[in-house]
Amino acid sequence: MTTNLFHTISELTQTRLAKAGISLRFGGVSKAPYTSLNLASHVGDNPAAVSQNQRIFSAQSGIHELKYCRQIHSDSVLNADVVKTSFWNGENQNVPEKTGDALISAQQGDALGVFTADCVPIFILDTATPAIGMVHAGWRGTLARIAAKTLAQMKASFGTITKNCLIHLGTSIQQCCYTVSSDMISQFVIHFGSAVHNGLNLSLQTANFCQLVEAGITPESISISPFCTACCTDKFYSYRAEGEQTGRMLSFLQLTDTN
Repeated sequence: MTTNLFHTISELTQTRLAKAGISLRFGGVSKAPYTSLNLASHVGDNPAAVSQNQRIFSAQSGIHELKYCRQIHSDSVLNADVVKTSFWNGENQNVPEKTGDALISAQQGDALGVFTADCVPIFILDTATPAIGMVHAGWRGTLARIAAKTLAQMKASFGTITKNCLIHLGTSIQQCCYTVSSDMISQFVIHFGSAVHNGLNLSLQTANFCQLVEAGITPESISISPFCTACCTDKFYSYRAEGEQTGRMLSFLQLTDTN
């Protein structure tokens, strides 16, 4: 379902425990090549435009406070309690001090975010605790099993049980457009099996799906976005299709009800 400036992740929001979505690239004020709703301040866009985009998005999505990290393509998972909140109302915006690529929380009201332009945003909702995890998984993070490590950290921190989890692999570059080296294909095949590739075309979705199932998630509990960022640059940003100078979408997950 599309709600103007963002796609709602209905597979998670229908539980009424969470608000979840991924922003689209239109409806903002950024000029080319960041046209137009770039929400990331670290990609070279005009800071005033980014701030205005954040205010626009905040007003429509209802996400007024956000916790996120400086992403480094790692397997580092942080409890959101140690991360400062950024206020998306044009005031008191914090530059992230913490580095990492996944956040977890069991605090009602916490909104967690990751920024992507091809990498896989992974939404994790533990419906029983309840608790949430928000993961940024590029090829490095996927190979390092950051999704499975996030589940493990949720279990250690909150007592999360995999049978109670719903997971969504958000909009990202798909196998059709993700051509990589033979060496990289070999590494992924060793870890996740031959289903991850077709020739030199790699499926990050399949690799993450495999590691999540191996970690104990039932296949029926995992949903996957059908959209490819590189195929759909009218709606999404794509580093692979557009080059280094492009914007970022925000994937967000908020625990809204603990009753």
